[in-house]
Amino acid sequence: MRWYCLSEIIVSVFRREALPGLFSAVGLLLVWKAVSLFFLPTFLPSPVELVARIASLFSAASAYLVLLKTLERVFIGLILAMLFGSSLGLMMGLRRSVGSFFDGWVMVLLTFPSISWAFLAVLWFGLSDIAPIFTIVLIVLPYVAMNIWEGTKALDKELTDMATTFRARRALVLRRVLIPQLMPYLFASLRISFALAWKIALVSEAFGATRGVGKELMYWFQGTRVDMMLAWGASFMLLMVAIDVLILQRWEKRVFSWRPALAALTKPCAAKFPLDSFVTSGVYFAQFDWMQYFKQ
Repeated sequence: MRWYCLSEIIVSVFRREALPGLFSAVGLLLVWKAVSLFFLPTFLPSPVELVARIASLFSAASAYLVLLKTLERVFIGLILAMLFGSSLGLMMGLRRSVGSFFDGWVMVLLTFPSISWAFLAVLWFGLSDIAPIFTIVLIVLPYVAMNIWEGTKALDKELTDMATTFRARRALVLRRVLIPQLMPYLFASLRISFALAWKIALVSEAFGATRGVGKELMYWFQGTRVDMMLAWGASFMLLMVAIDVLILQRWEKRVFSWRPALAALTKPCAAKFPLDSFVTSGVYFAQFDWMQYFKQ
């Protein structure tokens, strides 16, 4: 039975074409190990030595407090950037005058050097929690706004006109018509912003915080301890990847769990289902009771 299960796992690896990726990872580790033999462990540790550094690092409770502090700044900055950026992008898409006014300012924020915001935040707010959060918001916000703005250009105008015809309230139109169609753009913005936010947080903490992963990187940089820098950087990177895979990707799959069912319904073999017509958004049927829907 065990051998059967093992064979099934091996077959699944071949079917998923994961073997090339596995070989590349093993090859990278071997090259890393070979190169590390020519340097001191404090300058370029081997993979095994790096794992040992990480284990010793997190054997102390203070390391977890440092991680939690950086995570707090990342999530506060990310939430603020998503809220303000999504609102700005939505207004820019729905109101042409708003889009014309903020178009240039969004481009200014996109092109302004990120490291400059980190230095300015330190000069304005000093060594505090506000400086990293401020830097994250200003750098991430224009990416979110631009993405949502592009998403509003792909909205189904027929659904919006239908809601207007039935005199639906603006809050209802936003909740039932606009946001469902913008969900792909919102999740794309969320994952891109999350990847940007934690990198920005580390850079900002290096100059504008008294505690955090970025501050630890700067401390060990000043001591020329590459092994400890790699230990902090690799551990925090693995934590961010785990959050993305275990939380953000699962959340996205759950929100869009209707897509496989829709794909099955739209296949030729699904002709037996009495579907007269299907609106392109994939959520609303043409013969839906829209009057009752917009009265809710």
